[in-house]
Amino acid sequence: MVEGIHVLLVEDNPADVRLIQEMLLASPNERIFLNSVGTLADALARVEQNAYDAILLDLSLPDSSGINTLQRIRVPALNTAIVVLTGMSDEAVGIEAVQLGAQDYLPKDHVDRRLLIRSIRYAIERHSIEVALRHSEEEYRSLIDDVFETSMVAVLILDRAHNVVWCNQASEIYFGIGRERLLGRNKRQLIDSDLKYIFEDPDDYSTRLLRAYQDGSFSDRFECHVIAEGDRMDRWLEHWSQPIRGGLYNGGRIEQYTDITDRKRLQVAEQEQRKFAEALHEISTLLTSSLDLKTVLEHIMVSLDRVVAHDSAQISIIDGDYDQVVQHRNNDRSNPGDDVQMERKQLDYEPYARMMYQTGRYVIVGDLQAVEPLHSAARAAKVRAYMGAPIQLQDEVIGFINLLSEARDFFTDDHAQRLLAFTRLAAIAIQNARMFNQTRQLVTLRERQRLARELHDSVSQSLFTCRTMSEAAVRRLDKDPAQARALMESVNQLTTTALAEMRILLLELRPSSLVEVSLKHLFEQYLQPIQERREFDLRLAVEDFPPLPPDIQIALYRITQEALNNIDKHSQATQVVVRASGDADHLVLEIHDDGRGFDVNKVTPAQMGLGIMRERAQAIGASIEIGSELYGGTQITVTWQREQQS
Repeated sequence: MVEGIHVLLVEDNPADVRLIQEMLLASPNERIFLNSVGTLADALARVEQNAYDAILLDLSLPDSSGINTLQRIRVPALNTAIVVLTGMSDEAVGIEAVQLGAQDYLPKDHVDRRLLIRSIRYAIERHSIEVALRHSEEEYRSLIDDVFETSMVAVLILDRAHNVVWCNQASEIYFGIGRERLLGRNKRQLIDSDLKYIFEDPDDYSTRLLRAYQDGSFSDRFECHVIAEGDRMDRWLEHWSQPIRGGLYNGGRIEQYTDITDRKRLQVAEQEQRKFAEALHEISTLLTSSLDLKTVLEHIMVSLDRVVAHDSAQISIIDGDYDQVVQHRNNDRSNPGDDVQMERKQLDYEPYARMMYQTGRYVIVGDLQAVEPLHSAARAAKVRAYMGAPIQLQDEVIGFINLLSEARDFFTDDHAQRLLAFTRLAAIAIQNARMFNQTRQLVTLRERQRLARELHDSVSQSLFTCRTMSEAAVRRLDKDPAQARALMESVNQLTTTALAEMRILLLELRPSSLVEVSLKHLFEQYLQPIQERREFDLRLAVEDFPPLPPDIQIALYRITQEALNNIDKHSQATQVVVRASGDADHLVLEIHDDGRGFDVNKVTPAQMGLGIMRERAQAIGASIEIGSELYGGTQITVTWQREQQS
């Protein structure tokens, strides 16, 4: 190319074209070569074919107008200085053009030869400086690439306008978004259009980042959960960002995302283990709240949901040489006569039952539909995964729990270990209920002592929970001593409560102990001490009564005990008042709670222990009234009147 300044004029007004030509070509000290075109399309074609030192650009052309004209020519003319020509009223547009990459702007109505040539020279020099800065930026990026590219900490660098100017490979891996979709994008827009939707809580993520951008402040470290989709993996990230105070990207931000998936999974596992331990403790209380075998089996079935997720479950009890299905539940269907439910119930578990009976170990099958001869029945029942565990008391297998899932390979060894822990509690509860049924008609001292020993074994439920929490504490001792100490304090509290409960159970097995003291002292001694495991505060307002008949006192105590257990399990109450007033011939017992209540018309007498309380009241010739409303608490009133001797 001939030496000199090569200028492309993009102007559709012939008068302005002639004026600029005269100014440039008449310059005695500058050798300027000028080409002119009247449309943006022609300008783009010229730029592709020729190299220019500068472009004089009118923003109002037949095929383009405004800032869009500059944006369209800036990319192909990246190595060319651009001077925007504006009208007198378009100074704001000219300033915006400079902000978007033009080197200068000139009002056409006030330009002269000297100003025009000086502006072209200035634009070319300024552009040369920008090119040098761009080369420096590329070198800087190369250094960043060397440092951060192989790091598994995702790093993004934003410029002053919050455009993504650099990101490493970890960003692509974590976000599942290629660099071509990240680089050059405004991060604010990127968050709203794409980025926030990869996280479990998109609103929290976007709110935190946009607030930090607005304030220009350090962002607090926060955790965000990436949702798996396509090639993007499920993972936990910890985000942290800060403003850049100097250097090439002064005024921008640097963002970091650290993969904390392993740490988070460990925390979740510990939390799940703790919840499971607490659930076992609550379940143990539930299972020992009744000695009726049918009720115990119903409690076992309901409690299974808190142990292992499943779609249907079955409990079978060994009776002689056979195991008999005693409970069945299909979680996703409410109709007990449903065909799929019946098909699931009739699945033949005999091979697995025999295996569990012989080995005492659990069985997991990833896909029943791939197993002969169950595949046809499994397909008909629409189930895939199976897990079974023996209900074992010491060395004796007394039954089985069978779980099914519609998902293939759903059950894991961790699920099995949880189920085994639960079956130990179930075995004790079933055995206690069985023994109670066997001895209910033979109320002798010897049988009561034997039952007391069996009830004594129930404390193993709490001890197992203690063991689970202790093992968790040992694992955390080195990494998190404070957490380990907290767990051990919980173990201490749990063992203290278990010991108190065991003593109370043993005393209750001696009916004479319940009538050796007055009703007031009975309530204070047996009901008040066990409140540490209750969710509500108990207030007793019991008057001093003359001695009551033993059967009356025991029945009133049992009704109160059943009501408190019922409140603990269902009501979510915070305050409970037990009030007893009257005399030796007429007594009124009231139990009131501030819980969520229930619709009395929709609760059957057999539900929530109401049948048991009515039976006990009827047995002593007392009346019982139960009043409740949703979110209005519940009140139970028992009225007893001594029968007059004729």
